[in-house]
Order: sequence, then structure tokens, then C-alpha cells
Amino acid sequence: MRSFYLASLLLMTGAVSAQVPGFMGKRFSLFVDANATPAFFIQNDHNQVIAAGESARTYNSNRLAFTFRPQVTAEYLVGRNLSLGFSYSRISVGTQGARGASTDKNYALDDDVVRGKSLGLELKFFRFKKSASIAPIGFYRTVSVYLTQTNAYDNRGSKAKLFVNDFVYPVVSYGMGRQTMIAKSLLLKTGVEVGWAFTPGNWLREGPDDWNVQEFSGYNVHQSLAGDYAVTLHVALGYTLF
Repeated sequence: MRSFYLASLLLMTGAVSAQVPGFMGKRFSLFVDANATPAFFIQNDHNQVIAAGESARTYNSNRLAFTFRPQVTAEYLVGRNLSLGFSYSRISVGTQGARGASTDKNYALDDDVVRGKSLGLELKFFRFKKSASIAPIGFYRTVSVYLTQTNAYDNRGSKAKLFVNDFVYPVVSYGMGRQTMIAKSLLLKTGVEVGWAFTPGNWLREGPDDWNVQEFSGYNVHQSLAGDYAVTLHVALGYTLF
């Protein structure tokens, strides 16, 4: 009988230690992200870039030019140091020459806007040895996959698409950062993420002299999407629901 009680105690201890505790027993968190991307080689939807020059895509420069990609993310702890997240974000970034109105691609300086949406799947790994804390608090690393759907428009308020078919491309990214509990159940997330959009790479390997007007328009859209995910600065507020 004593052996039975001892075995039962060991089984219960193992089961408890295998649970996903979460902070105060909460596993589900909801975040509102303000993702910012420095507008180095792309322009934001206000037609601004950080540096202007011969290769700049607009004449309006601003040292604090950023594109913003608002996002909502739902995360659930599936392990002691692992959470699974699903996200939805809105894309709005400037582009050049999408209308292809000029017969000379080198002078197609019309400024349009690439708009769309993105669905994401994220794995977040918490680093307990460095954080000395319990998820969802502490340092983390992420691996994410996004599916983007975009098109070009005359301006931010326009509803008329400039391309017959939407652009649909996947994006993969790697990120790191830290989550801090700043109030009861309220989380602050800060971090950085680098990503690669799987758009046709002609805009990267070739130059405008190799393209016709239609290609010039499309590859500018591809470059805008790639630049919008290249380096992302994360600032988000989250709430642990249950």
C-alpha cells in the first residue's frame, strides 16, 4: 500500500510539472501591434523616404520616415517555453509608377499606394535561462510565416485597383525581443524582426533599363512589399485574457 501511495504521488508530481503554467495560470494573450519599418529604399504612403538622392523613389525626404503595419495577434501557450500565435495585419506602403501612365519608364514618377492584408502564423520561443521569468514574460525569439495579398491604388483612400489580379506572396521572418508585465494582465512587447518576401527577384537582380513599362510598374510593387518586411520594429500592448 505504501508503494502504491508513493507511486501515485510521483505520478501526480510529474503531471503537475508537465502543465503549462503561464503567468498567474493564464495562457491566452491578445496583442495590438504597431509595426514600423524604416523607409530606407521604399517610400511610405505619405510618399516620404529617409534619404533622398539619385536612387530615391521620391523627392520628399524625412529622417523619421516609417511605414506602419498595424496588426492584431492572438497567442496561446502550448508549452512551458513555447507559444503559438495567429496574426492579421493591414499593409499600406508607397510605390512608384504602378499606374504606368508614362511611356518612358524612367519618368514614371506617379506615386501610388500598395494596400492589402496579411495572415500570419508565429512560433515564439521564450528564453528562460536569460529571462529568469515565466512565459509570457521575458526574452523571446520568433519564427513566422505570413501570406500577403496586395494591390496598387491611386492613393490611400482609393478603392479602384490598378492591377487586374492581386499580388499574393509568402513572407518568412525571424525576430527577437522582450515582453514585460507593466500592469496587472497588461503586457508591453518590444523587439525587432527581419523578413524576406518571396516576390519575383527581378527588381533586385536587374535595373529599370531591362524592363518595359508594365514590368517597371510590377517590380516597384514587389520592391515595396519586400522593403516593408525587411526590417520591422515591434511595439505592442497585450492583455492576458485567460
